[in-house]
Amino acid sequence: MALVMASDLAYFTCYYMEKIIIDGPHQIIAIGDSLTAGSQPGIFESAPFIETRSRELLPTSYPYVLSEMLSASLGPRLIRNLGRSGTTSKDWLPGSTWKKSDDPRFPLNGRPLDEILESRDAVKLCLVVLGSNDVNSSMLPDFMSRALKGIVGYEDEEFLKTRENLLVTLMNLKEKGITTYLAKIPPNSYRGGLFFLGLDRVYFSLKPVQEKIDRYTRMVNERIEEVWTSYSHLARRGPDFYSFFKRRDDAWNKDRLHLNTLGYRLMAWAWAELLKVEGIDVRA
Repeated sequence: MALVMASDLAYFTCYYMEKIIIDGPHQIIAIGDSLTAGSQPGIFESAPFIETRSRELLPTSYPYVLSEMLSASLGPRLIRNLGRSGTTSKDWLPGSTWKKSDDPRFPLNGRPLDEILESRDAVKLCLVVLGSNDVNSSMLPDFMSRALKGIVGYEDEEFLKTRENLLVTLMNLKEKGITTYLAKIPPNSYRGGLFFLGLDRVYFSLKPVQEKIDRYTRMVNERIEEVWTSYSHLARRGPDFYSFFKRRDDAWNKDRLHLNTLGYRLMAWAWAELLKVEGIDVRA
């Protein structure tokens, strides 16, 4: 009996995988932090909205741009942008609550994951970019991070807790019947904000600190790689945004943490190419 090559198995698995057909609005959701919301500090502060009173969507966020790329008829209504600025993997666990610190009436205040699980919307596909704030929170001493209710001690565990948080979120999305793509996070060269004076700018400009941020970012992406390889039934491979943006100096906001308009457009393009290769059939 002839041996079946691994490449053949991969082909047949892909061939017989149930095809995902998107034929209505908001059957795709995007979850994550400010990189999903589309934040550009100093320019757009209310992402994923231009301003929250009218709830007009930010046209430069990657879900908005991707929606227009994939559907001429639905446009921005194709993908629902659920990105929350500042969220860590912990904020997307069942039962977790998130609130925009300076806006008690922000439309997305609430329980990010629970609201998806309780929704009656026919969500079929979820795009996930999470982990950048796990890195940023771990740059603080543990006692400060604890006081701010952030991440504590991840650097000592090589971000294993991040992986476990992601797995719990992915399992819940799977049980809801949602197919999820998990991306690797982009490189992080945060400079301590936009203000030239201040302790943050001094601290984050130090070479050892920049090296530490990059090391932590690579650790998170190693954990995401483990999810891809060991838990492929929970998440499909999303774009590798670390490699994608590593040498793109033209894609960043001045704070070197968030992307600029070009960067978010490139993000959308990477997702569009992946979904095309994966055979996602957008008919809306």
